[in-house]
Amino acid sequence: MEEFWGKNRLIFIDWLNSQWNIRFKIERPDINIEGSPERTLSRMAIQDISGDLFLIEKFSKDKFSIRQTVALAVHYLNLQGLDSALAYEKTTTDEFLPFFEQHCYGLTSFLHSTALQRPDYLSSKKMGDSFASFLIQMNSASVQIDSEVSLATFSIKDYIYKIFIEMKQYDPGAYNKFSPFLVFLEDQFMDAHDQLPLGFCHGDLHPLNVIWDNDQIRAVIDWEFIGIKPQIYDAANLVGCAGIENPNGLAMPMVTTFLQRLQKQKIFDRAGWKFFVEYILALRFAWLSEWLRKKDDEMIEMEAAFMKILVDNKDALKQGWGIDNL
Repeated sequence: MEEFWGKNRLIFIDWLNSQWNIRFKIERPDINIEGSPERTLSRMAIQDISGDLFLIEKFSKDKFSIRQTVALAVHYLNLQGLDSALAYEKTTTDEFLPFFEQHCYGLTSFLHSTALQRPDYLSSKKMGDSFASFLIQMNSASVQIDSEVSLATFSIKDYIYKIFIEMKQYDPGAYNKFSPFLVFLEDQFMDAHDQLPLGFCHGDLHPLNVIWDNDQIRAVIDWEFIGIKPQIYDAANLVGCAGIENPNGLAMPMVTTFLQRLQKQKIFDRAGWKFFVEYILALRFAWLSEWLRKKDDEMIEMEAAFMKILVDNKDALKQGWGIDNL
């Protein structure tokens, strides 16, 4: 555990106890931790002498600014009633991310999650309804968040053009493979993108970033991509993740229930729904960037195949989701 504690375990534990007023007992390496480990330098489940479990995460000092923004935003959402946003615990000196030596640390309560059954979850109406409830509640809780927390804006349009510049220079094969999808987006979507209504978004909403209680959301985690983005962003990302899991999932109960509930609630402007299929496709380029970086040829081919499904079935998908006349 030296990579986590540093060279002096006892000094770190004394600091940990004093910061959060807990009484550390043991590490719990036997416990599975949800979410991506790549978003921290290190993380670990721990237990105090009362039996309470916590997750402690270690970050480099250059990540402090974004992690602080996340902490402030999630704390704000909690205060507005969004209990399912898992927040950092404040220290005894009212900090979220105190420093020990050259790193900052965040502490949250550790919540056990029901194992996600993949791809079986796509058949769950209750999961779709739970995701819709979360977005509806977050939409309400975040109404004035940008007046309290400084949040970045994000343009998937600019991001895509940047990827194509890089592919043209470093990976001409990928550039040629994915250029037809850029042509599709440039037909109408790219011109319309900058006029899409904006809102606060989680930024990476999908089933693996959730602590589940069977088919109900207990908590949503991994908030570091929060920001002001087109309202439809989180919904499009979730549906895209369902589709890449299994293209048939685009017409299965998790997705259809999710979209029907959101449409009924009318929390998104019609302009977002008009370009919903295009936005799903556009967001897949963020995932493609990761596969290109890792040189994951299998996932690159899967993304190309999925993008083609979206392009070829755009009208049928919109009709099946009930958004063709919105």
